[in-house]
Parts: sequence; C-alpha cells; structure tokens
Amino acid sequence: MKKNKDKRVLRVELDDEVKKVSITGIGSDEKVVMKQELGEEELEQAAGGFPFSPGPCPADGACPRVLP
Repeated sequence: MKKNKDKRVLRVELDDEVKKVSITGIGSDEKVVMKQELGEEELEQAAGGFPFSPGPCPADGACPRVLP
C-alpha cells in the first residue's frame, strides 16, 4: 500500500496575548496521529520575532515582513 506524503499548510494568526498553543491531529480512524504544544518561546521563534506579512514570497525569496 502506498503511503500518502502530501502535506497541507495551516496558517494561524495569534494575538500577542496568546502564550501557549496546543495542536492535535486526528486521523480518519479518530486516533491522535500528531500532538504539538508551543509555549511563548516557541511561538516567538515560529513568528521570527515579527508579525508575518501573509502575502506570497517573491521569486527572489525575500519574503516581506510587517515591522512593529
């Protein structure tokens, strides 16, 4: 049986007041297939310290960011 390796992208915007996020992935058989918890430090790292500009990145790879 061939395993599907396709991925989906989830983009989430969080208010600065959010300090912890939990993500749980449930498979088609209703079993937990993934679980991730992000604390304040991981959220800062994921955001790169700056709010992300949701537009597509140009071909040169210079993704725009919205500075505070």
